[in-house]
Amino acid sequence: MDKKVIENLLGNVPQGKIGVIGDFCTDVYWDIRPEKGEISLETGLTTIPVTSARYSPGGAGNIVANLRGLLVEKIPCAGALGCDPFGVWMRNELIGRTPEYAGTLLAVSRRDYHTPVYCKPLLKSVEQSRIDLGNTPLAAAETDMMLDELEKLLPQLKVLIVNGQLACGIHHGTEFRERFAAVIKKFVPQIKFVFDGRDYLDAYPGVTLKINASAASGLAFGKAGYPPEESGKVILERTGDELVITDGENGCYVFEKSGTTFIPAIRYDGPVDTVGAGDSFTAGFAYGLAAGASMVDSAAFGTCCSAVTIRKLNQTGAPSPEEIRQILP
Repeated sequence: MDKKVIENLLGNVPQGKIGVIGDFCTDVYWDIRPEKGEISLETGLTTIPVTSARYSPGGAGNIVANLRGLLVEKIPCAGALGCDPFGVWMRNELIGRTPEYAGTLLAVSRRDYHTPVYCKPLLKSVEQSRIDLGNTPLAAAETDMMLDELEKLLPQLKVLIVNGQLACGIHHGTEFRERFAAVIKKFVPQIKFVFDGRDYLDAYPGVTLKINASAASGLAFGKAGYPPEESGKVILERTGDELVITDGENGCYVFEKSGTTFIPAIRYDGPVDTVGAGDSFTAGFAYGLAAGASMVDSAAFGTCCSAVTIRKLNQTGAPSPEEIRQILP
């Protein structure tokens, strides 16, 4: 890990050069205290008291939170939110400081549409079974409105992060995927499109994939279990598009037409929470690309970001420049 490269990136914030499109979710953390429960007069069941609640942007929203942790403030966001209280809260979080980008974040007023929410009860700091809200596909007209507004903003960007979080999220509709693929074709190579998703990984020729080892194996061979160094070579040969594969505590692999580079993870022996680490890597990788760094240096910067996040327990954490400086080996 070249400290000078990392320091140069931290001092060269690509303000207004990175956008995010994807599935914006709300993460809700509930601290529950069963011993404080009482019998409900209406049902006769014991209540589950929540003594405190915390909210944070999840999915594509967590990528935005990570970019803000790196001091990037001007971030166009393209996606959809419901008009429910969670959607109102999220909209204020995402564009409250940048109202000029309000047009690309749709407010869906349909009664059957709810902002995606991950409710995470914590019992003695241990996450219990999650309660999920929302996961409704957008209508074709809604995605058209979103992409019309996004196209107006794209010329000012260097990198667009493409998040795919939900099975029935914005990428679910065939109309969206076809229209967005055309948008990508129109703006490549002037803009780098970094796709961090779980589904439809082959839907967008021209993107730079950032995927984990399991997803890479599935994409390359149709099943899990193949090592990332094999999967990446197959994907690169098949598509011609460069990519990055993360492999958890082992590190990551950068696949370029000129060759493959392995970047080891930063060792840490304390307790870890890997929730959000992938988003941190994606944000750091895109930050590096937008700042003019190479694929390898950008992936190294992403590795630093995720190394900070795994040390933040029971939260979808985001790294700060100072925290990155502190963990450099």
